[in-house]
Amino acid sequence: MTIGPVQFYLLIVAFTAVAGWRRGWVREVITCTIILATLLFLTLGGADILANLLGGHGLALVPTASAHPLYPAGGGNPSGGGLPGQPPAPGTSGSVSASTACPTNVSAQALGTLIFAGMTWFAYRMGTRFGSPPSSRGQRWAGVIPGAVNGGAIAYWVSRTLLPGQQIIVQSPSSGVTVALLPLVFGFGLLALLAILFIASQTSKGAKPGGGGSGGK
Repeated sequence: MTIGPVQFYLLIVAFTAVAGWRRGWVREVITCTIILATLLFLTLGGADILANLLGGHGLALVPTASAHPLYPAGGGNPSGGGLPGQPPAPGTSGSVSASTACPTNVSAQALGTLIFAGMTWFAYRMGTRFGSPPSSRGQRWAGVIPGAVNGGAIAYWVSRTLLPGQQIIVQSPSSGVTVALLPLVFGFGLLALLAILFIASQTSKGAKPGGGGSGGK
């Protein structure tokens, strides 16, 4: 089974729509506002601005001095010139260090992905903290719409930066693998069932009221 772009998009939208149904429209509206504001900021070039600011202060995530085409490591010629095919400038030693050859910068794409992931987590956190839970079925169904919008924004950013034009191939297990794992699945299932029954029995015993009570005089 190959997951194409349309299936990938609809899968994320459906997942966040179900999450919106469970969380309610109040929480999802708060989350949707933060996610859309973050997406607008990054789309308008906010990651590039922050990358330039961080690069100007020497905070580098991706140093480009050793891989820059105009500033190779050790210089562009045997004499250590600054540019390929040119001798060293007068009054210089002819050696170009990695720190001065090319100013270090911050990858705007990596920074934007980090910002979007962090703000998405923050958005869902704030929605859960400050939004009221759904009190009716109508509020749950109303939460599907902003939940689907959140999924569309997340799918857009993922397809734009992380997986541009990539296909996800899912291969199901063969019959031999399924037969080999079947006893293991049954064993873990039986142990989990016994553990649940034991915990439920202990909880019911602890919930019983005490036999003695304080009598009135």
